Amino acid sequence: MPRLPLGDVLRHADLVTEQEPHPQALYERWEKQQWSAQAIDLERDREDFDKRLPRSVRKIVEESVATFIIGEYTGLDLLGPILTGAPEEHDHLYLGTQIADETRHTQLMLRLGEELLGLDPDPKKMLVQAWNMVTPPHRDLSRIETEVIREVQEHPSDYRRWLRAVALFHLITEGVLALVGQRAIVNSLHGVPLLAGVKAGFTAMCRDESRHVSFGLHALRQGVREGYGDDIREIIELAGPIALNIEEGGQADEAPQGLTMKQLGIESLYRQLRLIGIEKEFADHVVALAAPKPAPGEASPRP
Repeated sequence: MPRLPLGDVLRHADLVTEQEPHPQALYERWEKQQWSAQAIDLERDREDFDKRLPRSVRKIVEESVATFIIGEYTGLDLLGPILTGAPEEHDHLYLGTQIADETRHTQLMLRLGEELLGLDPDPKKMLVQAWNMVTPPHRDLSRIETEVIREVQEHPSDYRRWLRAVALFHLITEGVLALVGQRAIVNSLHGVPLLAGVKAGFTAMCRDESRHVSFGLHALRQGVREGYGDDIREIIELAGPIALNIEEGGQADEAPQGLTMKQLGIESLYRQLRLIGIEKEFADHVVALAAPKPAPGEASPRP
């Protein structure tokens, strides 16, 4: 996987989502795209990380791994209620594969936390350490996730609440945050003859993420067509601005294509909203909410 062309890795999810695959097709992709988190060799990566990696790239790797330790572990909590509340049988079959993916991703991140960053091998203690390494907006988004998933758990047959959870997890957390972050670290390591295991792992995760985001867009596209667009817009309006600002002060200047992480997140948001049938004017509104606010006493910028 580290030898895959960079352009193929960065474009893969876009190509898959544009095809608008059905959950059964995504299940079939999953069967063909298996990999092992335990089989990835990290012994040389630790030596590369400690002795050979440029400091700027090392910081990106540290921040990325800490973020994904939290994100992948949280994904396991979120997906259980989403699977239980799924309205169609083919949704259940696909979501079972996504839970397997999130488990594999979590296992890889725990390995990277311990073997690469030297964090505590106890997952509970490692999560605390990882939380101390990420930006404050992560906590804001986590609070929203907790509330939305609690609603789905309490009302497992409520399609409206289920769509809100899918919009939050698959479109925002996975589509705006995880996919952009995975692409950024793959891009940052491109051309660096180090960290082969990290490259392999994040490349495999990028491919998995294309299936996850595609399922979410399929479900949300149906929801919009069935008249639940306002419910989907409501959760995106709440969580989208937080997600777009979540890496401020972190990896902002290290994203692919010469763009900041926020700019790539904005591109992803526009694209995904278009694919589910939500108007560009709403995307403009969410992006405007994510714009920097003037400091007290500072004049707002002229239109």
